[in-house]
Amino acid sequence: MFLLATLLIGGMMFSGCKKDTPTPEPTPTPTTTTVVYKVEKEFENRVMSDCFKLNVTYTNAKGESITETGVVLPWEKSFEVTSPFTAKMEGELVYNENELPQEVIYGKRYGIGYYNKSSLVIDMVGAFSKDDKEDFLEVLQNNPNRLKFSEEKTF
Repeated sequence: MFLLATLLIGGMMFSGCKKDTPTPEPTPTPTTTTVVYKVEKEFENRVMSDCFKLNVTYTNAKGESITETGVVLPWEKSFEVTSPFTAKMEGELVYNENELPQEVIYGKRYGIGYYNKSSLVIDMVGAFSKDDKEDFLEVLQNNPNRLKFSEEKTF
Protein backbone atom coordinates (compact mmCIF):
# COMPACT_ATOMS: atom_id res chain seq x y z
CA MET A 1 0.00 0.00 0.00
CA PHE A 2 2.86 2.33 0.93
CA LEU A 3 4.62 1.56 -2.35
CA LEU A 4 1.46 2.22 -4.33
CA ALA A 5 0.87 5.55 -2.56
CA THR A 6 4.51 6.61 -3.20
CA LEU A 7 4.24 5.77 -6.90
CA LEU A 8 0.91 7.61 -7.16
CA ILE A 9 2.24 10.78 -5.43
CA GLY A 10 5.48 10.67 -7.48
CA GLY A 11 3.50 10.35 -10.72
CA MET A 12 1.31 13.29 -9.76
CA MET A 13 4.40 15.42 -9.08
CA PHE A 14 5.85 14.76 -12.53
CA SER A 15 2.59 15.13 -14.37
CA GLY A 16 1.66 18.29 -12.45
CA CYS A 17 4.83 20.14 -13.48
CA LYS A 18 4.51 22.28 -16.50
CA LYS A 19 7.32 24.15 -18.16
CA ASP A 20 6.86 27.89 -18.17
CA THR A 21 7.45 29.24 -21.62
CA PRO A 22 8.42 32.90 -21.57
CA THR A 23 5.94 35.22 -23.18
CA PRO A 24 7.71 37.22 -25.86
CA GLU A 25 7.89 40.96 -25.21
CA PRO A 26 5.69 42.87 -27.61
CA THR A 27 7.59 44.85 -30.22
CA PRO A 28 7.14 48.56 -29.53
CA THR A 29 5.00 50.30 -32.09
CA PRO A 30 7.05 52.90 -33.94
CA THR A 31 5.85 56.42 -33.26
CA THR A 32 6.76 59.69 -34.87
CA THR A 33 7.79 62.87 -33.12
CA THR A 34 9.26 66.20 -34.14
CA VAL A 35 12.85 66.66 -32.95
CA VAL A 36 14.10 70.22 -32.46
CA TYR A 37 17.73 71.36 -32.26
CA LYS A 38 18.18 74.88 -30.96
CA VAL A 39 21.02 77.32 -30.21
CA GLU A 40 19.99 80.72 -28.88
CA LYS A 41 21.68 84.10 -28.81
CA GLU A 42 20.05 85.38 -25.59
CA PHE A 43 20.14 84.25 -21.98
CA GLU A 44 19.02 86.03 -18.79
CA ASN A 45 18.68 89.47 -20.43
CA ARG A 46 22.08 89.18 -22.13
CA VAL A 47 22.45 89.12 -25.89
CA MET A 48 25.58 87.53 -27.33
CA SER A 49 27.87 89.86 -29.27
CA ASP A 50 27.20 89.85 -33.03
CA CYS A 51 30.77 88.76 -33.84
CA PHE A 52 29.95 85.09 -33.03
CA LYS A 53 28.87 82.52 -35.61
CA LEU A 54 28.03 78.85 -35.15
CA ASN A 55 29.62 75.72 -36.58
CA VAL A 56 27.29 72.81 -35.81
CA THR A 57 26.99 69.11 -36.64
CA TYR A 58 23.69 67.33 -35.98
CA THR A 59 21.96 64.04 -36.78
CA ASN A 60 19.18 64.40 -39.35
CA ALA A 61 16.02 62.26 -39.69
CA LYS A 62 17.92 59.65 -41.75
CA GLY A 63 20.59 59.28 -39.04
CA GLU A 64 23.21 61.12 -41.12
CA SER A 65 25.58 63.73 -39.68
CA ILE A 66 25.03 67.15 -41.22
CA THR A 67 27.49 70.02 -40.71
CA GLU A 68 26.70 73.71 -41.10
CA THR A 69 29.39 76.36 -40.72
CA GLY A 70 29.31 80.09 -40.15
CA VAL A 71 25.64 80.10 -39.15
CA VAL A 72 24.17 83.33 -37.75
CA LEU A 73 22.48 82.94 -34.37
CA PRO A 74 19.82 82.11 -33.27
CA TRP A 75 19.72 78.73 -35.06
CA GLU A 76 17.03 76.03 -35.08
CA LYS A 77 16.35 72.81 -37.02
CA SER A 78 13.32 70.58 -36.67
CA PHE A 79 12.03 67.50 -38.48
CA GLU A 80 9.90 64.41 -37.89
CA VAL A 81 11.61 61.17 -36.85
CA THR A 82 10.47 57.65 -36.09
CA SER A 83 11.18 56.43 -32.54
CA PRO A 84 13.51 55.16 -31.30
CA PHE A 85 15.81 57.94 -32.56
CA THR A 86 19.04 59.30 -31.08
CA ALA A 87 19.45 63.01 -31.72
CA LYS A 88 22.98 64.38 -31.41
CA MET A 89 24.27 67.91 -31.75
CA GLU A 90 27.84 69.19 -31.42
CA GLY A 91 28.86 72.77 -31.97
CA GLU A 92 31.31 75.55 -31.49
CA LEU A 93 30.97 79.31 -31.48
CA VAL A 94 33.57 80.89 -33.74
CA TYR A 95 34.66 84.50 -34.19
CA ASN A 96 37.10 86.74 -35.99
CA GLU A 97 39.37 88.39 -33.42
CA ASN A 98 39.39 91.64 -35.44
CA GLU A 99 35.60 91.86 -35.11
CA LEU A 100 35.51 91.49 -31.31
CA PRO A 101 33.97 94.51 -29.55
CA GLN A 102 35.73 96.03 -26.54
CA GLU A 103 33.06 94.48 -24.28
CA VAL A 104 32.35 90.84 -25.26
CA ILE A 105 29.18 89.00 -24.27
CA TYR A 106 29.55 85.29 -24.96
CA GLY A 107 28.37 81.89 -23.82
CA LYS A 108 26.32 78.87 -24.83
CA ARG A 109 22.59 78.26 -24.76
CA TYR A 110 21.49 75.11 -26.54
CA GLY A 111 19.23 72.09 -26.31
CA ILE A 112 17.48 69.21 -28.05
CA GLY A 113 13.72 68.94 -27.64
CA TYR A 114 10.50 67.64 -29.16
CA TYR A 115 6.90 68.70 -29.69
CA ASN A 116 4.36 67.22 -27.27
CA LYS A 117 1.04 67.93 -28.97
CA SER A 118 1.60 71.58 -29.90
CA SER A 119 4.00 72.53 -27.07
CA LEU A 120 7.77 72.52 -27.47
CA VAL A 121 9.47 70.58 -24.65
CA ILE A 122 13.15 71.45 -24.48
CA ASP A 123 15.66 71.68 -21.63
CA MET A 124 18.05 74.44 -22.59
CA VAL A 125 21.57 74.49 -21.15
CA GLY A 126 23.07 77.93 -20.91
CA ALA A 127 25.44 80.42 -19.33
CA PHE A 128 26.68 83.77 -20.61
CA SER A 129 29.59 85.94 -19.50
CA LYS A 130 30.62 89.52 -20.10
CA ASP A 131 34.32 90.42 -20.32
CA ASP A 132 36.64 93.01 -21.77
CA LYS A 133 38.16 91.88 -25.05
CA GLU A 134 41.57 91.14 -23.45
CA ASP A 135 39.99 89.16 -20.59
CA PHE A 136 37.86 87.19 -23.06
CA LEU A 137 40.92 86.22 -25.12
CA GLU A 138 42.77 85.17 -21.96
CA VAL A 139 39.81 83.03 -20.81
CA LEU A 140 39.77 81.25 -24.17
CA GLN A 141 43.52 80.76 -24.14
CA ASN A 142 43.25 79.03 -20.74
CA ASN A 143 40.00 77.19 -21.64
CA PRO A 144 40.10 76.36 -25.38
CA ASN A 145 36.87 74.31 -25.21
CA ARG A 146 34.86 77.09 -23.55
CA LEU A 147 32.81 77.80 -26.69
CA LYS A 148 32.23 74.12 -27.65
CA PHE A 149 29.20 72.03 -26.69
CA SER A 150 27.69 68.58 -27.24
CA GLU A 151 24.35 67.00 -26.42
CA GLU A 152 22.61 63.72 -27.18
CA LYS A 153 19.05 62.51 -26.46
CA THR A 154 17.11 59.40 -27.43
CA PHE A 155 13.40 59.68 -28.23
